[in-house]
Amino acid sequence: MRTEETAGAGTRRRAEPCGDRPFERWRAAASARVTRLLQLRFSRLRRGAPPEVSRLLDAMEWTLAGGGKRLRPLLALAASHAACGDERPGLPAALAVELMHTYSLVHDDLPELDDDAVRRGRPAVHARFGPALAILAGDALQSLAFEILAEPAARPGYAAEGVARAARILARAAGPLGMAGGQAEDLAFEGRDPSDGERAAMARRKTAEMIAASLQAGAALAGLDPRGIARLRRAGLAAGEAFQIRDDLLNLEGDPALMGKAAGTDAGRKKASLLTSLGPEAARERLCALSREAARSAAPFRSPRLDSILRALVLRTF
Repeated sequence: MRTEETAGAGTRRRAEPCGDRPFERWRAAASARVTRLLQLRFSRLRRGAPPEVSRLLDAMEWTLAGGGKRLRPLLALAASHAACGDERPGLPAALAVELMHTYSLVHDDLPELDDDAVRRGRPAVHARFGPALAILAGDALQSLAFEILAEPAARPGYAAEGVARAARILARAAGPLGMAGGQAEDLAFEGRDPSDGERAAMARRKTAEMIAASLQAGAALAGLDPRGIARLRRAGLAAGEAFQIRDDLLNLEGDPALMGKAAGTDAGRKKASLLTSLGPEAARERLCALSREAARSAAPFRSPRLDSILRALVLRTF
């Protein structure tokens, strides 16, 4: 089993050049690889599927095919590489977290939740296929995520303990103490004035837990020990909260090209966020502090790739 110390020592790590250009090359290649593997998975699912199931698969794949930055898969792959010098063990986690994230987007866009008609520059799933099929598509995406995550348990070279740990991490991050709980708080806080602590907890559950889980699950499949996984969790929670603050700022300032959806919607729905209580200037200061915290937590791994993806996550540079 890899430990936090050996993961950062470079004894088995492949040499990786520093700088933006190598990172951008890796980012583009890794994102394309995730997209290609997801397309292959859906191609297999379509074989022999009746028309009704094919329609469901169309709805499931609609948002995935719309693009997206593949941030969470990249985090899983970078964490796997930081843990063992190879991103391949983290591939099932990368696919799983992208499917889980996409499920959350499909449901989040529904009229009963955020009521967004556009996602990734195209009609949201419920606007294209209807709300009923959108609900089923989200359910099926979540199920498929866990199916893919569990598959390595039957393959040579994967430790069942790591697979189980990754599945628990993802389930907790998506459940009532994570993303779903944060979304419930988001709904309940509309039009209210929750405390700063309540707002921060909501941001952690709604967004940061899944960011952290992407790192943790990728590293767990790569055999990183619990101490190292805990350190990655701290990095992910800090970067995830910063990511949410940046998202709130983008929504306020109006940059739909970066968000992939309409701007200004949070104010229209009277969303509760740290931004609304702190104000833009203090929120930016908080964002910078969180960025530094994420960098400190990731520093022992001495991984330029991990450092770069965390920085890109916070700055929203792609």
